[in-house]
Amino acid sequence: MRLALCVRKGENMPAIASLEELKSAQKELLETHDINELKKLFKKWRRIGWKNICKLWLEERTPEQLKGEGN
Repeated sequence: MRLALCVRKGENMPAIASLEELKSAQKELLETHDINELKKLFKKWRRIGWKNICKLWLEERTPEQLKGEGN
């Protein structure tokens, strides 16, 4: 029921990945400058979700925001 309410209201569900995983993923994504390394990181962190990976990489969201702990 909670999921249905969130989808209808346009809210985002908190990421399933731990805060530590999200922080590690963002750190690695922002430090890479090689496209092949970036591909490897996308595969490595795919369990946190493609949208979350992109939000971290593009700095649209912080790990805290993805966990629902930040503004």
